[in-house]
Amino acid sequence: MRWTTGRARPPSGSPTDVAQPEGAAPGGLDRGTVASLLVVVTLTALCYPLITVGSAYAAPFQFATLRAGVAGVALGLLAVALRRQLPRSLRLWLLIALSGFSATSIGFLSMFMAAGLVSPGVATVVAGTQPIIAALVALVIFGEPFGKGHGVGMLVSLLGIAAIAAPDLAAGGVRASAGIGLVILATLGTALGNAVTKRLAGDVDAIAAAAAQLLFGALPLAALSYATEPWTVRLVAPAFLASLAVLALGGTAITYWLWIRILSRSPLNSANAFMFLVPLLGVAISAVFLEERIGPLTVLGMGLAIGGVVLASRGAGS
Repeated sequence: MRWTTGRARPPSGSPTDVAQPEGAAPGGLDRGTVASLLVVVTLTALCYPLITVGSAYAAPFQFATLRAGVAGVALGLLAVALRRQLPRSLRLWLLIALSGFSATSIGFLSMFMAAGLVSPGVATVVAGTQPIIAALVALVIFGEPFGKGHGVGMLVSLLGIAAIAAPDLAAGGVRASAGIGLVILATLGTALGNAVTKRLAGDVDAIAAAAAQLLFGALPLAALSYATEPWTVRLVAPAFLASLAVLALGGTAITYWLWIRILSRSPLNSANAFMFLVPLLGVAISAVFLEERIGPLTVLGMGLAIGGVVLASRGAGS
């Protein structure tokens, strides 16, 4: 079955065979890809603050289901309107389902359960370790190069992230530790999902694949929500609907679509290096809108994280 005659990207010879276009930025990324990555980073940084706002109105599984479902339906309708082609083989469908279960089911489930246990700023910082996990996954699954410069940059950024998180971890006790454990689980799910997405990204239409990933991933979340949580009229509160709209359409639908496009033409490690910028924006957003405190150690950590991104993007594969 096809939605239409629109074309997907032609199959790539190998998941790691990505041509470097003219005018490429450091790390083998062209300017358009860098711009897309910055959009992804900004929208991703909004996620935990928006989850914190919306969690006052919806139970965790409900919120996660609505986020994935609204985003998946929106992208599905867009794919139909643009006459995009569905994946063409059982292998691609299985990979999409696996990616959806890992990144959406496990990732969203853990992410929404962590809300209320740890501050959104710290959650975003901990989630910033995703590029390190993803790079190791890419090394194991694809044999993708993990050069010295890339490793040094990631280490510097990881030190920065640790500096940002340290004060809140010290003060939060068991509750904060449980929340951080859930964020780490969400991060692992996202990293594994990204690795699977890299395997199929060059062979599918980005919009159709993103819609299918989200809808597959929403099914287990919906089952959990139906079995364990009541649905209430608070779900139609304007504040909740606003946070859901931004989170589902901006932080999910647009992000998933752009991410699949990025991975179809860029090395996973180089793209993931930009995700170290997410904690910096997340902390800034939480400080401005949720009144989280930023101390000297946080400022130092942000500087280290930015420096690490520069080193990792310039040193990928070196």
